[in-house]
Amino acid sequence: MSVLLWINRVVLTLLSLSTGAVKLARMEAEMVIFREIGFPDSATIAFGVVQLVGGVLLIPSRTTRVGAWVMLPTFAFATCVLFMNGMVPFGISSVLFIAMAVLHGALWGKKQS
Repeated sequence: MSVLLWINRVVLTLLSLSTGAVKLARMEAEMVIFREIGFPDSATIAFGVVQLVGGVLLIPSRTTRVGAWVMLPTFAFATCVLFMNGMVPFGISSVLFIAMAVLHGALWGKKQS
């Protein structure tokens, strides 16, 4: 199980850093998705900062669980935004990101039997 958790950690970290970076880079497609639900650009950028912080926290072993718990609500909110924009297939696949954060937050550092 620990190999799978490491793989989950790497993928979760890459997802967190990339989703945050996209918002900080103000990529138009990303900004439009959030504008459509009334989110101002400044809030989208702040949201991206939180995602970057969560991604960075996932890197060191001693803070990786905290990073997972930081990312959980950001993934949940972003998934809701996708559904609100009618992007149902991508929203459904984004539920996997939520599950990955829960799995990592709940299991990382626990003794494996």
